[in-house]
Amino acid sequence: MVAKLEDFGINSQSGFLPASDPLKRLSSKFNPWEDIASEIPKLLVADSLRKTVDAMPLISVDGLKLEAELERAMMLLSYIGHGYVWAAGKTVAKIPKNLAIPWYQLSQELKRPPVLSYPSYALWNWKRVDPVGPIALGNIALLQNFLAGVDEEWFILIHVDIEAKAAVAISRLLQLNDAAQSGDSKKLAELLSEISGCIKDMFATLERMPERCDPYIYYNRVRPYIHGWKNNPSLPDGLVYEGVDDYKGVGQKFRGETGAQSTIVPSLDAAFGVKHKDDFMKAYLLEMRSYMPWKHRSFLEELEKRPSLREVICNKFKSDKAVVESYNSCLDWLSKFRTQHINYAVSYIEKQNETSPSNPTKIGTGGTPFVPYLTKHRDETTEFKIALT
Repeated sequence: MVAKLEDFGINSQSGFLPASDPLKRLSSKFNPWEDIASEIPKLLVADSLRKTVDAMPLISVDGLKLEAELERAMMLLSYIGHGYVWAAGKTVAKIPKNLAIPWYQLSQELKRPPVLSYPSYALWNWKRVDPVGPIALGNIALLQNFLAGVDEEWFILIHVDIEAKAAVAISRLLQLNDAAQSGDSKKLAELLSEISGCIKDMFATLERMPERCDPYIYYNRVRPYIHGWKNNPSLPDGLVYEGVDDYKGVGQKFRGETGAQSTIVPSLDAAFGVKHKDDFMKAYLLEMRSYMPWKHRSFLEELEKRPSLREVICNKFKSDKAVVESYNSCLDWLSKFRTQHINYAVSYIEKQNETSPSNPTKIGTGGTPFVPYLTKHRDETTEFKIALT
């Protein structure tokens, strides 16, 4: 059976973003969630989010069947949940059952942990200003915020734009191996060149981050709410989800939202045959897959079970200048993308003045020492370039 993009929840026009724009509101049954989520910025400023959530009714997730409905609900409860935990810099170690139970139920349906992860933060959190216009900066806005400032909005929208820019590249990855196996050097070089151009466009979008997202504002007003409860000094025992029988009252330790939960770069690594050394950093990358949409995880598995593109090129096309140069161009742009990410990690996080143990400057929102992690994977990317013979 031939693998198709739609089998993996991928659209040739939008990539890992949903094929249809995210749902803007659930049915009236879920008005309490919608109403609270829409007021999160004001409730956080008033320091009244927790008491508002405490009074929220326990609502069953029964009736939510469509993927767009489940993702909308997951986004709402993830924002409400993180706002509850991190409000006013006074961390709490447990959340009430009226929040915990439906959040957990949704996580079971979507096959990822009940925590704010990249799918809810970016993939399903946007709308188009002009419904028939492109999914691109200038025509997209967020559906949900924590504090609703321009820096927060821009930070997330940069990621949405990058996902859209990656769509063509992602849609070509299954074809790469087919062209290589068939010996079609011209097609292979064309595909690699097209993918290289997409990564270059992704890099151009990433470079725009400082335009409207200031490092100080990001660190102090955006970042505090996206931490998780694993390897965070403020929650050494994790977070208790009251009323969730499967957790038996034991604190759960889930990673926070991070770009490592995007499937773009892992897919490129898998397609190009870039392998990372076995250590705790690689284990972390593999762990991040559990926070991705499950169909996207399946796509990574499909790419990885195919013959290594790099090995095929080295065995069959190493003297083909067009193929090798196009392949190396992909790795060059991917390396530049990772380098820019490192630069931002330093300026937006490491160089900031730590204001709270819950928002450390040496540990990423995913709970790892981010500079060594990012640098290692950048360097390993470069190592896989092919010398032309």
